[in-house]
Amino acid sequence: MAIETPVAPASASVACAHCGLPSPPSRDEGQPAFCCDGCRGAYHLIQGWGLEDYYALRDRAGGDLRAQPVESLGGFEELDDAAILGLSAPHPCGDGLLRSRLAVGGLHCGACAWLIERSAEQHAGFQGARVRLHDHTVDILYRPSETKLSHIAKNLARLGYRLTPLVQDDQQRRQSAENRRLLVDIAIAAFCAANAMWVAIALYAGMFSGIAVEHETALRWAGVLLGLVAVVVPGRTFFRGALASLRTRTPHMDLPVALGISAGAVGGLVAVIAGRGEVYFDSVAMLVFLLLVGRWVQFRQQRRAADSVSLLMRLTPRFATRVDEVGDEHRVSADRLLAGDIVRVAPGETVPADGEVVRGRSSIDRSLVTGESLPVEIGPGDAIEAGTANLESILDLQVTAAGRVSRVGRITQLIEDAAANRSPIVQLADSIGGRFVVTVIVLAAITIAVWWQIDPLQGTENAVALLIVACPCALALATPLALSVAIGRLARRQMLVRGGDVLERLANPGTVWFDKTGTLTAGQLRLNEWSGDEPTLRLAAAVEQSMAHPVAEAIRQAAQERELELPEVSNPRQRMGLGAEGTVEGHHVLVGNQALLQSAGVEIPQAGRDEIDRITVSGSSPVLVAIDGQLSAIGALGDQLRPGTRDAVTALRQRGWDVGILSGDHPIAVRRVAEHLGIDAPWAIGGMDPEQKLARIEESKRAGKTVLMVGDGVNDAAALAAADVGVAIRGGAAASLEAAPVYLQSGGLSAVVDLVDASRRTVRTIRRNFKLSLSYNVVAVLLAMTGLIHPLVAAILMPISSLTVLSSVLASRTFSTHHKSRS
Repeated sequence: MAIETPVAPASASVACAHCGLPSPPSRDEGQPAFCCDGCRGAYHLIQGWGLEDYYALRDRAGGDLRAQPVESLGGFEELDDAAILGLSAPHPCGDGLLRSRLAVGGLHCGACAWLIERSAEQHAGFQGARVRLHDHTVDILYRPSETKLSHIAKNLARLGYRLTPLVQDDQQRRQSAENRRLLVDIAIAAFCAANAMWVAIALYAGMFSGIAVEHETALRWAGVLLGLVAVVVPGRTFFRGALASLRTRTPHMDLPVALGISAGAVGGLVAVIAGRGEVYFDSVAMLVFLLLVGRWVQFRQQRRAADSVSLLMRLTPRFATRVDEVGDEHRVSADRLLAGDIVRVAPGETVPADGEVVRGRSSIDRSLVTGESLPVEIGPGDAIEAGTANLESILDLQVTAAGRVSRVGRITQLIEDAAANRSPIVQLADSIGGRFVVTVIVLAAITIAVWWQIDPLQGTENAVALLIVACPCALALATPLALSVAIGRLARRQMLVRGGDVLERLANPGTVWFDKTGTLTAGQLRLNEWSGDEPTLRLAAAVEQSMAHPVAEAIRQAAQERELELPEVSNPRQRMGLGAEGTVEGHHVLVGNQALLQSAGVEIPQAGRDEIDRITVSGSSPVLVAIDGQLSAIGALGDQLRPGTRDAVTALRQRGWDVGILSGDHPIAVRRVAEHLGIDAPWAIGGMDPEQKLARIEESKRAGKTVLMVGDGVNDAAALAAADVGVAIRGGAAASLEAAPVYLQSGGLSAVVDLVDASRRTVRTIRRNFKLSLSYNVVAVLLAMTGLIHPLVAAILMPISSLTVLSSVLASRTFSTHHKSRS
C-alpha cells in the first residue's frame, strides 16, 4: 500500500530536504523536513553512505526527485528470473561477474547518475554501475555469489530509482518520443517566429507612416510575449546545453547560442519596459526556430546508430526447430533456447544458436561471421556458430549458447562497448565559440564601464548592440551548415554519412584497414582458371546445375558466361564434403576435390598434382573434373578483386594513408591479394576472428592517428564501431552498415578516396567560414563599442554574418571539378 504524502497549508509548508516539494515543517526545530516517509528514508540512506554531495550536484543540474516509497514498489524477486528479464538477462563478463542492462525510472539529471554509480560502493557484491542518461538505462555489474539483482534493485528503489527489464521496443519508443518533442518545439518556434515577424513589420511600418502610442505599445508587448514563449519553451534546449557546458567546464556551441538568445531577450524586455529602444524578439524567435530545425536534422541522421544492436541480433533467426526426447519437432522462439537443447537446421536455414553437431554432415557458409570466403565442411562433434548458413543437408546440433551469450551476442556487446567508449572529438567550433563568448562578455563589460562615465543609457545601448551584433550565430552555423551541405552532396553520389564528425576525422590522414572478403574482393567464388576445354566445363556445369553450393554456383556461372547450353543429367548425387557426380550424355562425371576422385579410384598424374599444389599455394581452391574415370580438367576457384581496388589503394597512399588488410580468410589468400595491391606483407593479416580485429584496431588507435576501417560483414561490425571512422560497403550485413557511420552504396572502393577528398575540402570550408565570421565580428564589435551601431542596426546586421557563411558554403565545392561518379 502506497504511503500518502501529507499536505500542509501553504503558509506553513517548507521545502522537503530530499525532493524539494512542499512539506510540513519538522516538529524538531533545526531538523530537516520531509514530505513523505520515502523521502525521509532516501535522505538518511544518502547521508549514511556519505554521499551528501548528491544534493549539491542535483541543485546545480536543476534536477527534481520525488522519492517513491519502497512499500509502493512491490517485490523485486522477478529480477532474479532470467526468463522474465528477457533482454536484460545477465551474462557473464569474467572473474565470476555478471552484467545486466535494465531500464531505470526516476532518472532526471547527472546528479542522479552520480548517485546511482556511487551507491555501488555501499553494497557488497555490487561491483559497479554505468548510467546511460541518453536512453535511461543502467548497466549493473555484480557478483552473484555475494548478492542478487533483486537486492541491488531494492536498495536503488530506496533512493527513488526503479529498475525494470528492457523490452524489445523501449529504444524505438524513446526515439519516437524524442522526435515528437523536437517537432513540437519546432512548431511552437515557427508560430512564434512568424507572428513576431509580422509584429516587427507593423512596428517598422509605423516608424515611417506614423502609429498611435497605444498601438505601438500593444505591438511591442505582443512581440515580447511571442519572443519569450520562443525562448522559454522551445529554446530551453539550448539553455540546458549551456548549463551542462558550464557544469562540466567543456566549451560547447550551446553556450554562445544561449548567450546570444539571452542578450536579445533581455535587451528587448528592457526596451519595452522602459518604453524606448528596439525590440529584438523577431530575430530571437527566428534564430530559435532555425537552430531547432538543424538539431532535428542531426537527430534524424544519428537515429540509425541506435538500431545497431537490434539489427545485429536479427542476423540469427527469430524461430528455431527444437527436437524433443522422442524426436518430435517443435517450432519455438529462438530467444527460448537453452544450453542442452537439440535444434534441427535444414539446408538453406541460418543457425539460431551456438552449438555442437550431434547428427548429420553438411557444409556451412561462415563468411558472415568469420569472413572465410570458402564453405567449411562440418560433421558430428564440430562446433558451429549462430548466424552461419547451412548449405547442404539437415544438421542436428546441441545448443551450447544462445542469445547474448552466443558469439553473435558477444560481438553485439563488443559493438556497444566500442561505440560507447569512443572518445568524443572537441570540435573546432566549440573551442572558438567558447573563447569568443568570453571575449564578448569582457568587451561588453568594458563598453559599459567606459561609457558609464559619459552617458549610462548610451553605454547600455552600446553594450546591447555589441551583444546583438556579435551574436555567435555564424559560429554556431559554420560547422553544421558546411557539414550538412557536404553530407547532402555525398548522399547524391551514393555515399551516406551518418555524422559530421566523420568528415572532420577523415581530413587528417592516418591508417586505413580493409577487410578482404566482400570488400577488396567481390565476396563470391568464381572460376578464375580452367585447364580443360569447354565441352568438359559443359558436362561439369550440367552435374552442378541442381546443387545448392557456392562451388556449384561458380561453375554454373562460368558456363553461363561462355554461353554453354547444359544437357540433362541423370542420377545426380551430392557427395557430402567431396563434390557431386552424375551421368551426362552417357558419361559418368565427377566434380569435386581430390578426395572425391581418389575415393572413385581416379588416378591423378604428377602433372595434375603439381597443378593442384600451385593453385593451393596461390590462395585459390582447386576443383577437379573426371570423366569416365579419367582426370579431364582442373579449375581454380577464388574471389576476384573489385574493379578499381588497386587504383584506390594507390590513391590513398598518395594522400598520406597507411594501408593494410585485416581478414578472417586464410593467410595465404590474404597475402596473395596484398601482393596484387602492392601492400607489404606485415600489413596483410589473415586468419583473424572479430575479437582479434577489434584488438588490432584499438592498437592502431593508440598511435594517435585517425584509424579508418572498411568492411562489410558481421565479423567486421565490432571493428567498424571501434575505429575512428567505420565504412561499410554495399552488399554487407545490415548490422555492419548500422555499426559504421558511413555506408557506400556503390560498393566501389574509389568512393573511399572520394570521401577522403570531400572531407578535406569540407574542413577547409569550415575554417574559411570561421575566418569570415570572426572578421565580420571584429569589425562589428569595434563599431558597436564606439557607438557607431545602434541596437536597431545591430539587429539588422546580425544575420549578415550567417548569410555570409551560407553563401560561402553553397559556393564551395565538395568534389573536384573533374570528379566523375565512379562505381
